[in-house]
Amino acid sequence: MSMIGKLRQVSELDLAKYKKNPGEMVRALAGAQHPGDPAGFATLRETLQQSPVVQKIMELSKQQKALSREEQVEMQQEMMKLMKQAVQMQKGGLAKVSSGEAQPGGRAASEELDLHKSWHCLHFMLTGKVEGPDGTALGGAILGGEEIGGDDADTGYGPPRALTSSQVRSVAAALAEFPIDKKAQEFDSAAADQAGIYVAQHEAAELTDYFGQLRNFYEDAARKGNAVLLWIE
Repeated sequence: MSMIGKLRQVSELDLAKYKKNPGEMVRALAGAQHPGDPAGFATLRETLQQSPVVQKIMELSKQQKALSREEQVEMQQEMMKLMKQAVQMQKGGLAKVSSGEAQPGGRAASEELDLHKSWHCLHFMLTGKVEGPDGTALGGAILGGEEIGGDDADTGYGPPRALTSSQVRSVAAALAEFPIDKKAQEFDSAAADQAGIYVAQHEAAELTDYFGQLRNFYEDAARKGNAVLLWIE
């Protein structure tokens, strides 16, 4: 089973409600993980429907005409292009973008962030620690926060944790000062693997990219005055 690191911005009001009623948080996170119709995929569907190739094929279907070999190849190419767009959305490039403008040094900020399997490498790079926060803002960026909900809210690897808006501002400031280019180049995958880091084999470019997403996420959350939920699933 994979271990995937995730973060989600929430208002302080919602955080207070989740602390009082963890079941509401569980339902909200379930909706975030299995959205019925997120904005990014609605856009993808609309793009597909407006595609001249798809419209042509739909018309041929109405007329009960078979596709030519050339039309089949054209359709396949169109679907491949759209699938690439879907992958980009899943990685946070387009899904639930909070601003139409990209943040400096990374992708556009999103109110949800999926670090995939990079979360443990990032934590190790930020802190030099394998487990848990170390009392610093950097240590809280991925594995920090107060647990909410106990066993009833277990996402697979413990209950979600929450950082208050004040803590989010501290994390954002610390990430803004972190020398990512230098640290990513110095990252030793062999040493990380020996230390017990989950999926230690990450190249410098991957770490830089994921760090950029993390930094932009916290910068956006701090600017909005939001709290942050963190969990591993």
